Amino acid sequence: MPYAAGAGLNTEKICLDGTRSGILGDIMDWINNGDEDTRVYWLHGTAGSGKSAIAHTIADRFKSLGRLGSFFSFDRDAAAEQRHRKIFATIAQDLADCDTQLRMVLATTIHHNTSLKNTQDIQQQWEEFIVKPAKAMSEAMAGPILIVIDALDESGVAASRLNLLRILAGKQATAGGHITSLPPHFRILLTSRTLSDIRSAFEGVPHVRWKSMVSIPSTESDIFRYVSNQLSEAKLGTAQVQDFAGPLAHKSGHLFEWARLACAYVNGEDDVEVGLTANERFRAIMDHVPLLDDMYKFTLGTIFPPRQPQREIRIDRFKSVMAQLLGTMEPLSLISLQSMRRHFHDDQGLDIHSIVGPMGALLSGITDSSVPIRALHASFPEFLTDHDLSGEYFIDVSSVKYNLAFSCLGLMKDELQFNICRLPSSYLPNYKVPDIEDRIKKYISPELAYSCRFWTAHVCHAPFKASLANAAGELFRDKELLFWFEALSLLESINTCASSLSSLIQWTIVCQQVVLCVVCFLRSRCPSPTKHIKESWMMQQMHKGFFVYSAG
Repeated sequence: MPYAAGAGLNTEKICLDGTRSGILGDIMDWINNGDEDTRVYWLHGTAGSGKSAIAHTIADRFKSLGRLGSFFSFDRDAAAEQRHRKIFATIAQDLADCDTQLRMVLATTIHHNTSLKNTQDIQQQWEEFIVKPAKAMSEAMAGPILIVIDALDESGVAASRLNLLRILAGKQATAGGHITSLPPHFRILLTSRTLSDIRSAFEGVPHVRWKSMVSIPSTESDIFRYVSNQLSEAKLGTAQVQDFAGPLAHKSGHLFEWARLACAYVNGEDDVEVGLTANERFRAIMDHVPLLDDMYKFTLGTIFPPRQPQREIRIDRFKSVMAQLLGTMEPLSLISLQSMRRHFHDDQGLDIHSIVGPMGALLSGITDSSVPIRALHASFPEFLTDHDLSGEYFIDVSSVKYNLAFSCLGLMKDELQFNICRLPSSYLPNYKVPDIEDRIKKYISPELAYSCRFWTAHVCHAPFKASLANAAGELFRDKELLFWFEALSLLESINTCASSLSSLIQWTIVCQQVVLCVVCFLRSRCPSPTKHIKESWMMQQMHKGFFVYSAG
């Protein structure tokens, strides 16, 4: 069964002791003593308000009690994993780990319907993996069972969560599959921003309880405690902590993310503006508007001060590096990003560390070159990719499409080879090679693994260019295609091969037909400019059907 790795509980994200006691108590009381009519507790609010910290804290408490059924977190950095298609298969396996009898029921279900193992139909997953096993074991399972679904708004576009919302709202269910048919001790804690599609889905639904972060009265006092803790850890004097904590908490506008960035600046993290004292940093923050987007501008302004020599060049390099970070399908480490950049058509020699090094308040993974670099908060990439918010720091991710495609192809051309992992025999399946994981780690670099999995996606996201098509064509002219198949097999991603090649064929056909149509039209030889486009659409459907058939 598919399982979303990395979507589970992270104890590093739990609330500071003594904070959020009111909302945590309310959720705990609802889980333990709530009426049977409400099955979903929807905690919603703006970016940076602390929703995920509350979700992780509640989950950690129930894990210690042995009552955490599953924690499932969406992450925009993991969009390539399509977690929304694996959600209930993952939750079901977590539930099975908690109860041996439930595991047996789930195993029986799969045994009698093998196709369920890899189904991407979450309605089937919900009914067969969650509802039916839970109902079968309802009398044997005592006490509350908590399922946490965190950051639903990071699942992708609205379409990616449409079916999930229908299930949670009870609007897409067959007989016996309605959410209220779950045993009454099953509870679902859901967090997200207050997006219109999520709000609309839950509007008027009696079994969903709404809770807004705005309505939590203790937020400012909780942020005061958090700020005091952060400033104390930086070894500021007691008097300074007392002078700074209250005004910063009040200035935060109830946003923990704003408070975190403010503390990072006052504490002098990342060695930016090293000539200022903590008091001068504090005064600069207090003169600033208490909005999260403005806080991002302020933080970047300290990294790129107005009168800095060659400031425009540094900002251009920042944009180039951030476009690469935001344009990848999943986060990559500094080593991998630098290795891929060597295959860019421009800026090959740019030192990525010199750009991300001072950005510890905004990015994680910059102190360990082997750890993936990612935004510390989901609102930062959104800020950067919205020109109205970010202004001169705006990142046009489309600018890096060609370079990402060329870098993937270049890495594969340089590093793929026959028997890449030096396997002792070709007669053994991969899983029977005792040290297969060590061999993969040694001989297939993370950036090569990434390129093998996502090169077709990057090529197809880029507009057609003959040079890019020729670079992709090189893969099919010798043995490299077989080497790619072998690498995918070792990476347990061979099942993506058919869809990848199908999308590549569609990209080639559509782009070439459009180019041909434009040429004909300009030469007045094409009476109907849409003819080739229509023909190309028909051809891609035919090729799509062929690959689906052949893959089956």
